[in-house]
Amino acid sequence: MEFRMLAPAAPECEQLAQWYHAQWGKDAGFTLEDERLRLRKPKDAQGFPHLLAAIDDGQVVGAVQLKRGEMPGFPEYEHWLGSVYVADSQRGRGLASTLVEHAVKQARSMGISQLYLQTESLDGGLYARLGWKPVVESDTRGFPVLVMVRGLSA
Repeated sequence: MEFRMLAPAAPECEQLAQWYHAQWGKDAGFTLEDERLRLRKPKDAQGFPHLLAAIDDGQVVGAVQLKRGEMPGFPEYEHWLGSVYVADSQRGRGLASTLVEHAVKQARSMGISQLYLQTESLDGGLYARLGWKPVVESDTRGFPVLVMVRGLSA
């Protein structure tokens, strides 16, 4: 398995758009095309968003993103981890944890001191086990979420 950053126009983004739409987009009222456009969004001056993919035998099997300003209700929280997804065939093997830790390492190398995320698992789930701390329960498009933080200092 290899882990690599994907460009917005990478062919693997089509599979990711389909997964993201099925997992989160449909219920939030987004179309598949909306998901494609989000993945094609040009990078900002600091290179965000960063899309890290897990590739196994030439196929994308998971991904995670580093983003800026993911939740407009929290403008004071700049850097976010999001869109963690693992293909059904790869679940239960620790790939989500590995993807998150690769993204944390990338964020740390960029000098980011705190990274935030939102999860529908109000107990923190995977992220609590990986050392993320709850900040506040909130709402995203009508869905309850837990905002969490992880300090990245060495």
